Amino acid sequence: MKKSTGIFALTALLGLAIVGCDESVMDRQADDVRDATQQQADNVRGSHNQAADKLRDADGKTWTGAANSKAGERAADRLEDAGEKKADAIERAGENKADKLEDRDN
Repeated sequence: MKKSTGIFALTALLGLAIVGCDESVMDRQADDVRDATQQQADNVRGSHNQAADKLRDADGKTWTGAANSKAGERAADRLEDAGEKKADAIERAGENKADKLEDRDN
């Protein structure tokens, strides 16, 4: 009798522990925001890098992949830097939004 009661109590505690680990709706929404934000940031980086590569191609590339002219390389670098800054801003905004969603859950 005592052995079956102990097993039942252990099973009940284990069940409660598993249920307590479930993500809340807000946690899932926050994860969705983070995923979508990361995708947007990756798209911005990619489009700016692609534009910089096209600029380098138009200028002619050295064997290292840089633009032939210093002005062309500087312009390509500026495009890449602008994309990185925009992507970082998107990520920060998304993280803030996700954090607010999680905070609403607490």
